[in-house]
Amino acid sequence: MANNRLSRWAGCLVSTLLVGCAISSEQTEALVERSERYGDIEVTIQTRKMRSANYDRESSYESWSLRWRGQPLVIDSFTGMGLDQPMRTEAVHAIFAVGDGAVPDLLVLVGDPNNASVFHVLHQEAGQLLAPVVCKSFGGENEVRVLAGLGAGTAYHGPNYRSLTGARQLLLGNACVYDTATRRAGAIPRLPFDLFAPYAPRAIVFSPDGRSLARLAATDHDQQPVLAVAELGGQDWRRLPIDPARMRFARFEDIDADWILHHFEWRLGKDGLDHLAERPDFKPMPRRGIYVVNSPEFRMPNVTTDQTEAFTAFLARFPGAKRKPDFRMEYSQQVTRSFAIEGEDVVVLADGFYVAGFGLAYWPDQPGDPKLQKALIHRLGDAFEAEVSKGMHETMFGAAPDTDH
Repeated sequence: MANNRLSRWAGCLVSTLLVGCAISSEQTEALVERSERYGDIEVTIQTRKMRSANYDRESSYESWSLRWRGQPLVIDSFTGMGLDQPMRTEAVHAIFAVGDGAVPDLLVLVGDPNNASVFHVLHQEAGQLLAPVVCKSFGGENEVRVLAGLGAGTAYHGPNYRSLTGARQLLLGNACVYDTATRRAGAIPRLPFDLFAPYAPRAIVFSPDGRSLARLAATDHDQQPVLAVAELGGQDWRRLPIDPARMRFARFEDIDADWILHHFEWRLGKDGLDHLAERPDFKPMPRRGIYVVNSPEFRMPNVTTDQTEAFTAFLARFPGAKRKPDFRMEYSQQVTRSFAIEGEDVVVLADGFYVAGFGLAYWPDQPGDPKLQKALIHRLGDAFEAEVSKGMHETMFGAAPDTDH
């Protein structure tokens, strides 16, 4: 009994890694083992299916191991806080099949996935196995994100075993870019101390020659957006200003690769390298509002002053809207304006509007149903954005976006 219990704990520690495991309340139902081959490398997958003590739920846990020509595969890697101490290991936390060759390479993660870990690429050549280090990752930043090729934009966290054949460029954590065709990785320089990357993965673009990158950053002292540009493997960053008055966005997270390439372009320089520069003739993108998460609320960022009058006039024009009596606070004398629209109470804000009564008891498909409230606020917001796109409200906007909402 004791040996069986130790065996169950060992399996849990190997297979879950970043996932919790509660042995005391689980009963092992089955252990399924299968193998897949990549040339002379064999990947063994163990799946443990667990059912809770009262049999009300079932969970599955997977672990992986590698063999080379029938023997356990040992990888020469590094450990320690600085990843500067040699180690040999058989344990792998994530495996990705990459490359478009007849026998795909295997990109594997070893080390401590919660602190300092190492990516290796396993490549078979002329009967030999090569396992060079392609990236060292610190602080538990070991997400793998497809940047270019099949599945671009998809990100994988934690333990994984999957095929990424067809993917061309991979972002490894926040430290390196790996090119599956050339088997080369470029280190991303650390940002200067006065810059931070608010939403880095979606706001990164790479030059056509694959030697440089640009990413959204913001100044630490006043949170002003800039594009930071650097060569992979280099150390210096240059900064390109972002003019929010012409390069429109509602929030930092709205800036992605498409947004960057709408306003900037790569140009081949005299030094033979691609350099990023502002497009001289880009067309300003339409202004967009913000739908507040988990609340039927719409706000229009970048308004210069209190726009209560403008939003009141807009709601008054909406089909079927009826103005309700204003409510004046007894002590502050602040006045709240609202409209009855489709059985809901829509309240005017200085920069938008919201549906009142969210979270109260309701009957499905009747006024008060959060589904109906969300649909209504989106119809109202879309209608206001349509008026903005026609230039009806241009006087309400200023130069800097409001990033607080």
